[in-house]
Amino acid sequence: MRRPLIGVTADVELRSDARQLHYFANQAMMAALSSAGALPVMLPHEVELIDDYLGVLDGVLISGGGYQFPHPQLIDPATVDQEPAEKVARTRFELALVQRVTERDLPLLGICGGFQVMNVAAGGTIVPSLTSVRPEWHMHRDAAPYEEAAHEVIVTPGSRFREIVGRDRLPVNSLHSQGVIEAGVEASAAALAPDGIVEAIERRDRYFWMATQWHPEFHISEADRCLFNAFVAAAAAR
Repeated sequence: MRRPLIGVTADVELRSDARQLHYFANQAMMAALSSAGALPVMLPHEVELIDDYLGVLDGVLISGGGYQFPHPQLIDPATVDQEPAEKVARTRFELALVQRVTERDLPLLGICGGFQVMNVAAGGTIVPSLTSVRPEWHMHRDAAPYEEAAHEVIVTPGSRFREIVGRDRLPVNSLHSQGVIEAGVEASAAALAPDGIVEAIERRDRYFWMATQWHPEFHISEADRCLFNAFVAAAAAR
């Protein structure tokens, strides 16, 4: 039986040394998918190709990145011209991709920036700067490296995420200055940090629709591995 094909949204940056745009992906994320039995491929930011992508993919992962827009809806039409064009293109692509994947009900997983994009797509917002709301929220950014746990999250009882990880609490890494304090209207919170920051969201009306603020590809706990295994299994079954 073939491995399920998982499309991973690429990050993009303009590298001044080459003066060219470059797509790239987190190696740990691709390795986590491969270890769970998937065949991961990067997706260029081409909105007009979304339906072609989804015609061959078994699942989609909206990845994180080092840049998201400092606006609750990610793109502020009044200031979009001030943002790097390649980042605007990425965000528009990912929002359109999430919508089409959700409509087709393909397995969908979001990580970090992808979690924030999916919350917006579900009718929610992001907080551009957590510390501007509460100074003590700085710990979500000024924490340990990706390979180390920064804090615990409290898993929502009765959530599908709870069914997958089989635990009420689990340690996670944390390197984000933006965040979510309320799940989108079409989603629900699947895990919260002890200080109230939303750390995971899900949609129970979809086959597999889930996202985490932390980076589970670094396998801080066995629960992270369970999440990847469940996602890939859903894609294989689909």
